Amino acid sequence: MHMSSNPSLNRISQLLDEGSFQQILAGVEQHGADMPKKAGDGVFAGLGKISGRDVAVAAHDPTFAGGSLGEVGLRKIAKLYELAARLGIPVIVLTDSSGARLQEGARSLLAVGELIKTANAAHGKIPQVNVVFGGGVGGAAFTAAVGDVVIGVSKTGYMFLHGPRAVKHALGQDVTVMELGSVKSLAETSGMIHFLVEEETEAISLVKTILSYLPSNSRETPPASAKPIYLPKTTEQPTETRKLIDEIIDAGTFLEFHSMYAKNLVVGLGRVDGLVVGVVANEPQHFNGYIDIKACIKLSHFVNLCSNFNIPVLTIVDTPGFEPGVAAEHNGIIREGVDVYKAYLNASVPKITLLAGKAYGGAFIAMCSKGIGADYVFAFPTAEAAVQPLEISAEILFRKELEKLSGEERAKAFSQYVENLRKIARGEALLAMGVADEIVSRENVKKSISAIMQKMYTNYVKYRLKH
Repeated sequence: MHMSSNPSLNRISQLLDEGSFQQILAGVEQHGADMPKKAGDGVFAGLGKISGRDVAVAAHDPTFAGGSLGEVGLRKIAKLYELAARLGIPVIVLTDSSGARLQEGARSLLAVGELIKTANAAHGKIPQVNVVFGGGVGGAAFTAAVGDVVIGVSKTGYMFLHGPRAVKHALGQDVTVMELGSVKSLAETSGMIHFLVEEETEAISLVKTILSYLPSNSRETPPASAKPIYLPKTTEQPTETRKLIDEIIDAGTFLEFHSMYAKNLVVGLGRVDGLVVGVVANEPQHFNGYIDIKACIKLSHFVNLCSNFNIPVLTIVDTPGFEPGVAAEHNGIIREGVDVYKAYLNASVPKITLLAGKAYGGAFIAMCSKGIGADYVFAFPTAEAAVQPLEISAEILFRKELEKLSGEERAKAFSQYVENLRKIARGEALLAMGVADEIVSRENVKKSISAIMQKMYTNYVKYRLKH
């Protein structure tokens, strides 16, 4: 496809293999004397190829009717979703829209609902990737939220339900478009944006990388080993957690999701000896590794993605528990924690867990323990699992004995009680309790994980996926 004066066509041209784009419903337009009219109704949609692989792509046209979503254009995108779901191919939406078309009133809103319904019907069956180049307003925001991955272009992208005028009308507040919903702010605060890039070309390359980790549909396996086309730069320091991930994941293959959101949890896709694997890891460098509500949301979304698209999950545990405190309890940490449990419980893919450090309380259970379905659990010799931090347990269990002592004698006794509890919370004790299947050294961790993961995945594909 040749370069065009239309930005949407240029984006499609950069994304797809040359000459592969075949439009659907290219000539449809709105009816009515007072309606904006143009062939396609502000949407380019069709089938194409990325690196020889079939995909469906839609792009809003910001040069027509302010990039608004018209009834005809919306139904055109819905038809593309239906076609993609029937063919079993990914859908990519290049978003640059100002929201529902005002001239059409509730008719455009009905069509937004139809599109969301269609996107939801395809959810979990085919990958849905959205790139926010410009506006992702109203219906365009909702559609992106139904999908699996949202990429934001930081220089120009924004996403919200109510624009500045609506905010002024309802609240009397003056806000700019970027103050309201810049993709950078959403990446940090709500996690709505999974990946943030600076340039449009980076976004296009990232779409291709993401597809290299995902199958075309829920009945297939991810593509065979391939080098990522583009990995977003990370500013995170090489913490112990990240070093451990680097030791397990093949060099240069870790694609981190949500790197700016809920930093107390690391999630991403990578390869272990070529096999695509989803990684979930607590990060003690942030919030001591406690699992807060944002981390719950991040974790459950990611594990669901892996489960939908036949990607085995490696969970690396090092957490003192779910976030404690009044705010956490009142804001629903229990409800969000249950979503973490459900994500793991409902995931039929192979689930391997590595106890790398602390594993306490409900968080120990939730982080893919044997209790909720881990297929195989490794533990480092120094990892420990307990109902709560050992210091608190010692205070409760030996309260009477400690009350009889004071000063240095009490401190010494308390320290000994903690050490005694530690002996039954780590190492061989974890094997005896059925918490872990195997104690593994840091030096052998990749080899051990790879061996069991490859074996389990081969049988998963043979006996579960193929039937």
